[in-house]
Amino acid sequence: MLLKASILLLLVPILLPGQKIERVRVVFYNVENLFDTRNDSLTADDDFTPKGRQHWSRERYTRKLLHLSKALIGVGEGDLPGIIGLSEVENRSVLSDLIGKTGLSDGKYGIVHADSPDRRGIDVALLYREDLFRVIHACFFPVRLKAGETTRDILYCEGIMRERDTVHFFVCHFPSMRGGEAKSEWKRVKAASVVRQKVDSIQNTHPGAMIVIMGDLNGRADTPAQQVLKARKPDDGMLESGALYNTGYYLLGKPYGSYRYRGEWQTLDHVIVSGSLLNGESGVRASRKMSVYDTGFLMEEERGMFGIRPKPTYRGPRYIGGYSDHLPVFIDLKK
Repeated sequence: MLLKASILLLLVPILLPGQKIERVRVVFYNVENLFDTRNDSLTADDDFTPKGRQHWSRERYTRKLLHLSKALIGVGEGDLPGIIGLSEVENRSVLSDLIGKTGLSDGKYGIVHADSPDRRGIDVALLYREDLFRVIHACFFPVRLKAGETTRDILYCEGIMRERDTVHFFVCHFPSMRGGEAKSEWKRVKAASVVRQKVDSIQNTHPGAMIVIMGDLNGRADTPAQQVLKARKPDDGMLESGALYNTGYYLLGKPYGSYRYRGEWQTLDHVIVSGSLLNGESGVRASRKMSVYDTGFLMEEERGMFGIRPKPTYRGPRYIGGYSDHLPVFIDLKK
């Protein structure tokens, strides 16, 4: 049985004659190890080469690109997404292949990417439709952990949407729970602190700034890292323009989400927005509830657990040939 997609899908508004709503869909997707087949001597990517442990061939790489494009085209529901945040991409080359050699080429996407100091060489990136978004400024903020320990940078991009509205995007992939959730939480707190400091800097200059933070935060909506972000529930009282709200908070404790581990659903992937995008003061309104794209072709039965889960490319060293171990999440920005 499919997840309760009807609950997660956005409601379609009823339009009056002559009325038009401009929608820009904003998607985040952890694409699970999008590596090319070449060996990079500067990173630990040896497993994802033809002779490596994963036997990562050109055929498997091409299939992965086609799978990811199918998922991203599907999540657009008839219109290619305007903004796509990605995590676990190896380099700019795989992004160029994704947007240039698949059905996504129709979107004429631009790329924001830089190689991060992650040991495995996986980065975050932003894809944007050039007909909908114009980049003003982009940069990457390092997350400084202990000496000798590295993680992904935080991507920041400021741009003009539809030549009218300035929007600030962050794309994040917080440190993993390796070593235990509690013992590793300090790393995610460090990453959250970097984002929070930048948000404060933006809002000090522009109190009503439109801000979108998306990413695999490797934790639920109520973790200490999210508390550092000061991300609230969107339904908690009056919406303040300068506050941040987690549009996926309602999924906390639900039997569905963006990721499933040992039979338990979790939502590690989040879209957090400023109140100015929820209360209508900015002229642009964001979805109050993030949706999870859980269509059937992304899923598989989880044996022994009485349920379904995202179908990954690999499970351990075994090639499964699926899409990703995460599901895409999205919101809409409407004018």
